[in-house]
Amino acid sequence: MDLKRTVGIAPNPDCLKEVIACQCELGREKLLTAPPYTRVSSPVKDETKSRFPTAPCARDLEQYKCPVSHILITFKSPLHPTEVFSKVFPANTPIKFVKRKLAKLLSKSNSNLLLTKNRTVLKETSVLSDLKPDALGNLAIDVFTKNSEDFALSSIPKESYVHELLQAVIPKKKTMPFIAIKFKVRNQNAVFTRSYHSIMKIHEIKKNLAGLFQVDPDNLVLLRGERPLKDRMALLDLDYDKYGIADVELLTKNNEVLNLEKLYKETPVNDVLTVMVPFGTTLKHINVEIFSELMAKPFLGGYRNVNTGVVYHHAYTQTPQKPEKLPPEKKSCRDTQTAEERERNYDTSYSRATQMNTVQAYIPNVNDRIVIPKPYETYEEMIRRLNHDHYASIIQRAFKHHQFRQKVERWLKVCLERIARMKEEERLEREAMERRLRRDLITKTFPKTREDFDQLYAMVDRWKHAEIARISQLHSKGPKIAEFTLLLDKEVELLRCIEAYRVKVKEDSRKVKEKQFLDEISKPVAWYGRDGKMITMDTVEIQKARKLKELYNSFLREDMEVNERIELLVDMKFALQEFRHALAEEIITLLDRECDLLVRRSNDYQLEFLRRRIAACVFQLIKTSELNSDVTKSKDRKDYRKMENSRLHLCEMCHQVKSDSDFPLNAKMSGFLVCNSCSWKDVTERSWIDMTPYKFILRAVQRDERRRKCWGSLAFVLQEKDVFFIVEKLWHSHSAISECHDMSELRLCRWHVQEDWSPWNCFLITVQEMKAHLKLEHPEDVYDEELVQKVRNKHKLAKASFEQLMTVNKRFTESGDWQNIRVPAATRLDAMDES
Repeated sequence: MDLKRTVGIAPNPDCLKEVIACQCELGREKLLTAPPYTRVSSPVKDETKSRFPTAPCARDLEQYKCPVSHILITFKSPLHPTEVFSKVFPANTPIKFVKRKLAKLLSKSNSNLLLTKNRTVLKETSVLSDLKPDALGNLAIDVFTKNSEDFALSSIPKESYVHELLQAVIPKKKTMPFIAIKFKVRNQNAVFTRSYHSIMKIHEIKKNLAGLFQVDPDNLVLLRGERPLKDRMALLDLDYDKYGIADVELLTKNNEVLNLEKLYKETPVNDVLTVMVPFGTTLKHINVEIFSELMAKPFLGGYRNVNTGVVYHHAYTQTPQKPEKLPPEKKSCRDTQTAEERERNYDTSYSRATQMNTVQAYIPNVNDRIVIPKPYETYEEMIRRLNHDHYASIIQRAFKHHQFRQKVERWLKVCLERIARMKEEERLEREAMERRLRRDLITKTFPKTREDFDQLYAMVDRWKHAEIARISQLHSKGPKIAEFTLLLDKEVELLRCIEAYRVKVKEDSRKVKEKQFLDEISKPVAWYGRDGKMITMDTVEIQKARKLKELYNSFLREDMEVNERIELLVDMKFALQEFRHALAEEIITLLDRECDLLVRRSNDYQLEFLRRRIAACVFQLIKTSELNSDVTKSKDRKDYRKMENSRLHLCEMCHQVKSDSDFPLNAKMSGFLVCNSCSWKDVTERSWIDMTPYKFILRAVQRDERRRKCWGSLAFVLQEKDVFFIVEKLWHSHSAISECHDMSELRLCRWHVQEDWSPWNCFLITVQEMKAHLKLEHPEDVYDEELVQKVRNKHKLAKASFEQLMTVNKRFTESGDWQNIRVPAATRLDAMDES
């Protein structure tokens, strides 16, 4: 073969430069459809130019660069350098799942493993694609254990990660690597088929056909349903069938006749593929040469038509015949003409003895039995003597009795299991109720969040209305006025105690946050070395922050004598003189004032507010980034990123721009007007309602929907205020069946069990009634007409009240986008936040 006319991938790897292997979905096809090369020594002749392969050959290598979708991770153990383990993961896999998979393979604890890269501990929330793998999609990660526990990567069974990679990048059924286009030439009434890569453009196909038919590419027009295809359109956008075949009409602008005889007159040439094969821990490139030569068909005879003179030859299949097992030259040999001899052993016949008395043999008759014929017995007499029916009835009676005993035992077992299960369910419900009451009692006794304080305010409000109702029953006017006066004093005293406790909780929360902030800025930088031990480093900024933390903590001490206090103030004064800042000068002035008051024998009560001011100034000095060398900017940056990535809205009361998470949410709202802090401060906006039972009802609905695997339900969008509206305004806080008013027993279940839960498909009943209701498929056939009509009216009111939510639900349900929505049911705000 003439090497100068070779067209295809270069046999020599040095001929092709800057080739980047790709492991995405087009990786395997890219190996097969690599661009051709052209030797500089000899130009390609016209005959070779007329032959264009169907694979894309005119595109640059830069157009085939694709992102890595799967990454080959090589786990290494610095303690055992010779042991490695490799596994393929998707590029969007978080580190925590990689860590969980490796811990399962090593049979180790997930919390005990540490994954590092370049001596840096990897965060569990980071993604593999963010770790910057190499061009081939390879990544090396070191594995450590926190308690220096020994492990062996070689103990993990080796997996075929190449097979995993190929299985991961196999295209799906709808994505075809190659698309066969069936061209219909309109003016010539001809059809031919060509195969192209799915990422090729229409102008590339026109260029291919123009070179094949020797015409101008601009003269060709491709039609799809009487509409011309655009030149920048890719083949992936065509409507091809499941086999990857698309029909396209081909015509020329000037009705030029195409020479279709050049389609299949392609000379067989060699082709070379570069295959990437794993070799140990590296990948080796191997060149594979493919020969595509025509087979010489033998002449098998034929016949000639005497009328027309046309000669017909007998057909020959393209599949070659199987070669004979023994070639003809080996049929005339010594082995063929020589018989093979084998030796076998056969048993010869021998004499056997008989049981007949002869002169030569004597057989004793000691064991012989004399048989005497009995009277003839008919078939009816034999049946009567054997009496099969009697014994069969005994066997059947015994077997039926045995079956009955088994059924009774099985029924008894099922009954005992059901009773035990019912008792267990009652015990679990009782324990859950006790835990709920205990938790409510703890939250009422030691409130921490705004919801807990709302619960206390709601208790005071209920007590006030009960007292007003009791006092209103009195007939005389004087005692009423006296009772109302005492009631007002008691209410004011209760509200004052609750508010004082809330201020104390807020102050304790502030102190905890200050302590956490100081610990965070004075914490040294830590990482794990090659031996698995933790290494810490103190920078100049960290040392300065630790010094300020010690000064602040020592200033807050209250168990010091006057002399020790004065020495401490003097030390702080000299320590703050190195800071050239107006705030530091103000603190030094305040320290001199406290020293002067201590010398004048002022007590701690008189110095309380001065010390609070000094402590606040010292903490503000620590938070100043100009003096603390950029250490305290970390939290501000996080808050800025949080605000930057969220939607911002303006609060109409405090006139501050806040994110949407800082506003109260409910399904009936039309916009963000007042934030959570302002709504809790404003008495007109605040309603003393205990949301604990309504939150419990919402959580119960969400648990039931999650157990039914119904992720598209509206129960995950509604808030506690929406459930309060449904229970209080629509169902009037009592069961629709038994009129029960106990909120701890009420539940919102589905009206139609087979449909998703929604405000217009709910039913407020007790727990025991819900267990019986959920067993009904058609509740309209069981309940009376009055109750059914009442439930329908409630559902109509719910649709009218949640009209906006109903429209959104219809749009998302019809489009199928509910699976992508994960809105939390409620946003829990702590009382430690700014109020």
